[in-house]
Amino acid sequence: MKTGQVSLIGKPNVGKSSLINSIMDQKLLIVSDKPQTTWHRINCIYTEGDECQIIFSDTPGIHKPFSKVNSYMLRAAKGALEGADLILWLFDAQRGVTKAEDFVFEAVKNSQVPIFAVINKIDLVSKESLEKLQGEILDKYSIKNSFFTSALENEGTEELMKEIKENLEEGPMFYDADTLIDKPSRFIVSEIIREKIFRYTSEEIPYSCAVTVEHFEMEKNGKLYIRAEIYVERMSQKGMIIGKGGSFIKKIRLTSKKDIEYMFDTKTDLELFVKVKKNWREKDSIIGGELYFDED
Repeated sequence: MKTGQVSLIGKPNVGKSSLINSIMDQKLLIVSDKPQTTWHRINCIYTEGDECQIIFSDTPGIHKPFSKVNSYMLRAAKGALEGADLILWLFDAQRGVTKAEDFVFEAVKNSQVPIFAVINKIDLVSKESLEKLQGEILDKYSIKNSFFTSALENEGTEELMKEIKENLEEGPMFYDADTLIDKPSRFIVSEIIREKIFRYTSEEIPYSCAVTVEHFEMEKNGKLYIRAEIYVERMSQKGMIIGKGGSFIKKIRLTSKKDIEYMFDTKTDLELFVKVKKNWREKDSIIGGELYFDED
């Protein structure tokens, strides 16, 4: 059996989460068209009989930090490089090589494991543009292997997976064959809710919100009861999350409930509460119900 950790890295919004969802053939990670949707390092476990088990590490986009939250995200991304057996460096086919890639290169240049350049979102550009971008990447960063993918159209993943397997060593399984993600249920629920906030709100609102699941219980009637709190920094943001006549919070609740029921395969009662927690991003910030850094 081939086993190993494959870490995905790249600037924000290049499609790392979408590519893992495509490889796993189901939605395990939240996605949106806004940058920095992913705040944590999350492992998804791909098991194929007795042939292979691959741990795909999804990471926040590599970027210059401007707050404690961003510093945490950067540490999470760089932490995924430690112990990795292979690195997938994702590039956005539309945006090409920018100064942000040089920042990513600083994080991976001393890596002792193979690095694959994965040019994603190929369905959005011409073949000529792709070939030009491929040459620029291989030239500038001295990467030997490159692949073209479209996570949205599920293109190129088969060839990529074949090469990943060939570059991994034989080893024992790290997880049970039925395990798909290494996070607890409360975390998964908080991520689903946060995804809806990204989808239905704009500008600074998604980045000013944290979600924590206060109560998660399977009741005797087989129904799942969840109580979650959405933290914002200001009263004005609370009003935006709730919306006129509660329209936004209702939409967030109903669409989250639908995804939770699909994920856990059971009827769900979901209650959402919005609370103001001033400067939470700079103090004892809570993301997904987890305290993730100290006051220093």
